[in-house]
Amino acid sequence: MVESHTIDMTACNEEAYITSNEVPLVASRSLQGFPEPTVYTGTGEESYLYFHIDPKHTNYVNRILEGYEYVGVMTTVDTAGRCMLRCTPDTRELAIDILSSLPIVTLVC
Repeated sequence: MVESHTIDMTACNEEAYITSNEVPLVASRSLQGFPEPTVYTGTGEESYLYFHIDPKHTNYVNRILEGYEYVGVMTTVDTAGRCMLRCTPDTRELAIDILSSLPIVTLVC
């Protein structure tokens, strides 16, 4: 036999939590651990990276960049293998390290 449980809705208020010695729910404070974002005045395009790969390696390079979440978004510029990585000023150096470690990638300065 299944027992039915009823909830006393009159007890679901802040006073009921305080009188029952339970701590009332508060908003999460975990976001305080993140630093304030830096003020940036550029357009963002100056942090884009341009590189060249053999078109058959496009998916391979894109998957590697996706594995490093939030580094940037890879876009192919043309069918000849020119690509760009839209990254932020904060992730640009990491993106350069990743792309320069791949022998199939030629960075365009």
